Amino acid sequence: MIVLDGNRMDGREATHAELKRKLCLPDYYGGNLDALNDCLGERAERELVVIENAAAFLEADGAYGARLLRVFADNGLQVLLD
Repeated sequence: MIVLDGNRMDGREATHAELKRKLCLPDYYGGNLDALNDCLGERAERELVVIENAAAFLEADGAYGARLLRVFADNGLQVLLD
């Protein structure tokens, strides 16, 4: 299980920093949704992703947050909003 803190995801740059840290993404990670999709596609394991304080994350990131959730779903990751 991967636990993300929605309070730390208050903009695109902060969101990708949290993703890189918690998902152990490689140094070459580009910090955008296309790069995230590529990195997740390379992972064999399909873990549960929990986003704590999800309301704060979705309020701060709006439509971008919804697109992020779609990238998770497209790569077979189940997301729980807490």
